[in-house]
Amino acid sequence: MIIDWLVSKIFRWDPLRKAIFEEVHMYDHLDSIMNDPEGMKTGSLSWMEGDMWYGWTYSPVKNKYYFDDIGNSSLIGLWEDQWLREADAN
Repeated sequence: MIIDWLVSKIFRWDPLRKAIFEEVHMYDHLDSIMNDPEGMKTGSLSWMEGDMWYGWTYSPVKNKYYFDDIGNSSLIGLWEDQWLREADAN
């Protein structure tokens, strides 16, 4: 009963409801990519949350993922940080 009340309160506000569903769809999309062998041939993925860019790259040579969970204020800055991190690992 309390859960029903809480859900009805949360989902009453359109912006909050839309933000929750966008977040869920983003994670569903990432999950489908990471569980698809063909999708994993993608070398990198970048996305924006708020005013910060996040992403990951994959090195098939090392079979290793490089994640940027700190974020960067620009997309180019994110890519440069990922390239430097990957170069340092070599």
